[in-house]
Amino acid sequence: MNIHCEACSYSVGNKLILNKVSLRVSSGEILSLVGANGAGKTSLIKLFAGELQGTSGQVKFGDRALSKIGLDMRARHIAFLPQKSGLEFPFRVREVIEMGRYPQLTGKVFDQKIISEVISEFDLVHLEDRIYTSLSGGEKQRVQIARILAQLWDTEDAFYLFDEPTAPLDLAHQLAFFKLIGTLAKRGAGILLAIHDLNLAARFSDRMILLKQGEVIAEGAPEEVITKEKIQMGFDVNVQIHRRAEDSVIQISY
Repeated sequence: MNIHCEACSYSVGNKLILNKVSLRVSSGEILSLVGANGAGKTSLIKLFAGELQGTSGQVKFGDRALSKIGLDMRARHIAFLPQKSGLEFPFRVREVIEMGRYPQLTGKVFDQKIISEVISEFDLVHLEDRIYTSLSGGEKQRVQIARILAQLWDTEDAFYLFDEPTAPLDLAHQLAFFKLIGTLAKRGAGILLAIHDLNLAARFSDRMILLKQGEVIAEGAPEEVITKEKIQMGFDVNVQIHRRAEDSVIQISY
């Protein structure tokens, strides 16, 4: 299974945000979008989530146009975490994570089992009875990630869309996040995320796409996208690329 867009463009007024972008996310892979602010990463993810409609082209889930799939069915296969959550009600942490299970018709007993698994896997046991609004920014983000993970935790043909999920997290929880989505990818989930940290993207992605002013300027494995020339083209900065031959890790210094 895959979710893909074909020659998708998106404009706001006379401003072209995305220009004929074609992109495929397949089951079992982690695909990272990188690029400078305003490159079009968020708009592209929102197209895949169905939150925006392109001015041309279309997004497809398998062989069906996403726009032709009902919202309830979409929510059973596609989970989207935006950059910011507007939740300001005093729910307990566990209750927030439970919201992720609403689209699934799997019953309360099974859902509670899933929620407990996610809470344990993402190190939230000590927070599950806390009031969400009392948490720090990083803690709130971990809860929102857990909600999204719970939504599709047991789902075949699952696709996760994350917009800057690790930005509010400390290093330990950034690594925990990537470990979890790596496990989900091995189980068959497809994962698309926008991320600014090029080192994390290079380390954990199967493929990367570099966007600039709404166009794809590089696509491929991390070692193909993370080159001095392409990063300079995409970000207008000079970098040094260090590759460890023994484990294929790419490190970028500025």
